[in-house]
Amino acid sequence: MHGDLNDYWNWILGGIDLVGLVALRAVGKKKAVGWLWAMFTQALWIAYSIATLQGGFLIAAAVKFALYTWNYLSWIRSDRAEAKPKTHEERALAWADELIPEADELTRLRAAHFLVKAIRCVELYPEKEGRTP
Repeated sequence: MHGDLNDYWNWILGGIDLVGLVALRAVGKKKAVGWLWAMFTQALWIAYSIATLQGGFLIAAAVKFALYTWNYLSWIRSDRAEAKPKTHEERALAWADELIPEADELTRLRAAHFLVKAIRCVELYPEKEGRTP
């Protein structure tokens, strides 16, 4: 006995929802590609709502698609901003936070200040090529 068309649609729509869950898991792992997958699922829901003349459903899917697009673009902008070279001070403070997380803020600031001085000293005396210690 073969299932009717509605049974197939139930499986197809369930599959779309599973892809949406995978997309949200990727977002939870801080992967921007998850937003692309989420946008894809909403595009499918938009097509389905148009084909079945479900206006309310169309509005919800379109709003979700817009939100996912906005989130994706925000993540991309954020990734680009983080990719910019950091100042010596920013790097030194991050290192101090990483190396001595249990220290109070003043201690971490002092350590960062020391690291900045060390970085600048190293820049003053670059290694010559072919020289071994």
